[in-house]
Amino acid sequence: MELKFYKLQIGGNDLLLVSQINKATISTEVLPDIAKNICKRSKGVGANGIIFLYSGKNNEVKMKFYNSKGSMENISYDAVLCSAKYIFDYGLAGSKYIVINSDFGVFTVDCIDSTSFRIALGEAHSEKGEILSENSILDYTKQAVIAGRATVYTPVTLKDTGISVFFSNKQKNDKKEISNYFRQLRKKRQYRTAFITVFNEEEIGVETYAQYYRRDNCFISAVAGVSSVLNGFCDRELTIYYRSDTLFFQWDIENNHIYITGQPEYVFSGDFYFEQES
Repeated sequence: MELKFYKLQIGGNDLLLVSQINKATISTEVLPDIAKNICKRSKGVGANGIIFLYSGKNNEVKMKFYNSKGSMENISYDAVLCSAKYIFDYGLAGSKYIVINSDFGVFTVDCIDSTSFRIALGEAHSEKGEILSENSILDYTKQAVIAGRATVYTPVTLKDTGISVFFSNKQKNDKKEISNYFRQLRKKRQYRTAFITVFNEEEIGVETYAQYYRRDNCFISAVAGVSSVLNGFCDRELTIYYRSDTLFFQWDIENNHIYITGQPEYVFSGDFYFEQES
């Protein structure tokens, strides 16, 4: 069977999308195998994950997301925004907002215009469940000794927990050691680390050493943005740079929610052949 796919990217993360809306011709049992094969960069198309879209009720669209390992371990905000781009372009939902139903909850995406889409990630919390606030008198920074050196970091929880380290130099080995340290702290759900360079009060640069199959740059941007505000480096609205790509962060002062706006782009489309019986 031939599988029509679209390749999209957002914030430097590349994902595949397959629409099963109004057709659903592929058995869900083979989706993990399809994900592992089509996402391979050597023999497949190459991507960090694949999105499958299905028809839902009341103009909702259902989304299933598998990473390149064939796992549905958690939601990917990158995948939600890429899905919204496709849904908007093909007129499958309203032009002001899009509701996407997934195995990890229902997400509403605001359509800023035909290129920009915004998602809410809710309120930010500490690891103890305390709601984070810009004006809090509490100090949420922590310290760990990694490779014989003290490293100051800020943990931020938005459904999952991310770690922020303000790190202006470009020593790759140091960043790798720090990232590996935090990944190994938890067995079931590994921490993801954002390395932040502050350019000014409105712009930061972010790098991450998360495994490709766990990459979600919308999530890590939200963690980086919250940490930059909490530490007094930046304003509540930021432009976040991933090399040549950008995402936009907002910490709303009225409802205390975190928002990320991205501009998903099509890279190319094509057909992938697979044996459904396998």
